[in-house]
Amino acid sequence: MIEKLRKKLMLLFLSATMLIFTVVLLILLSNVVAKARDFEIEYVNNMADSIVGQVQSGGEMDEHDLAAYATNFNIWVYLSDGVIKKSSPECFATPTDILFKSKKTLISSEGVTVNQISGPETYRTIYLVYGAQKEPYYEVKNIFFSNNAEHELTMLYPQATLWQSMGNDCIWYPILWLCVLLLMYLMSRILIRKATAPLEMAMKSQKEFISSASHELKAPLSVIQINTEVLSIDKDDVASQHKQKVILDECDLMSRLIQSMLTIASSDAGNWKMNKKEVDINTLLIEVWEAFNEPARKKNIQLNLDIEEYYPHIVCDKERIFQVLGILLDNAIAYSAPESSIELGAKGLSKQIAFYVKDHGPGIADKDKEKVFERFYSGDPSRTDKSHYGLGLSIAREIVKLHQGTILLKDTLNGGCTFEIRIPLEQEITKRKQ
Repeated sequence: MIEKLRKKLMLLFLSATMLIFTVVLLILLSNVVAKARDFEIEYVNNMADSIVGQVQSGGEMDEHDLAAYATNFNIWVYLSDGVIKKSSPECFATPTDILFKSKKTLISSEGVTVNQISGPETYRTIYLVYGAQKEPYYEVKNIFFSNNAEHELTMLYPQATLWQSMGNDCIWYPILWLCVLLLMYLMSRILIRKATAPLEMAMKSQKEFISSASHELKAPLSVIQINTEVLSIDKDDVASQHKQKVILDECDLMSRLIQSMLTIASSDAGNWKMNKKEVDINTLLIEVWEAFNEPARKKNIQLNLDIEEYYPHIVCDKERIFQVLGILLDNAIAYSAPESSIELGAKGLSKQIAFYVKDHGPGIADKDKEKVFERFYSGDPSRTDKSHYGLGLSIAREIVKLHQGTILLKDTLNGGCTFEIRIPLEQEITKRKQ
């Protein structure tokens, strides 16, 4: 139980801390990408300023110069003074005419001053366009004046991919994330183990107390029971005989309670040993029926046995499964009305054997169906019948878990309860272990 609690707390701690750290990393990554995009825009602005400044200063730019921009800076350049049009060679996967026709997304539009002596400011607009393979490009359009003539400068520059924008520094982010995960895992193990240590000690002390108290109570109770049985009582003294019967009945109840407590303590300590072997289901059901048919008959309850013609082989601890079916039948007999019936049987499923005990008693409310498997749970605390202390079903569930099976509680048609125990076949258990 403590280990399950620790695992849940570790999972909760790791999930919360790593979620926060992941959000922080994503924010840092978004900032890195935003700065990379700003740098690219600054880069194309500087490149455009350089070309515009060179033209306004009277420098000549021929196609050889424009080709150098394409080769050295991976920028496609188009320059026109209204008469002469010059451009660098194609240098992208998508032709420039397709890029010009593609849908544009405006990034910025402003007037910038490049050379105050040569003339008025340059009007610059930057768009984001996409190529045939959805690759993004910056399209920079410039309108400027030189020698009283209007010039047009258009540039295309590929936008870096997301991974390229992250840069080499961000390569360490996944490694950093894994390191933090490992660190948080180790910290959670240490901190949660320390935090749950007092709880573990308390539960250990409780288990030891239950085990010790059960053993201590068992010896004097046996002495009382033996001496009461051999006590010489006048056969005609009805009052004394009644008192002796009351003492013996209470001793029997106490003995059953102590045995259940010892069983629970042994389960909590992990001391249960399973003696699994191949079991004939027909024989098991008949033996259980024979053991409980007489108690049922005394209450005028009919115990019916349902057996199929063929059952697959099953490997289990026969005594433990007998104990589980006995607990279910004992409860069914205790809560069934006289002249009612109880069905005991088994059916083969695709990969399981399902044992069932079906009664037609008062049934269990839906809100109590999960609680009945809790220790010392009583659906009706006011009832005076103390023959059941609420430990049987919890013991049954523990035994079924040891067989890697499940125990189900359903309503019986026309009233009552049906308990179903599903035990996987041996080959299915082997698959789960692998």
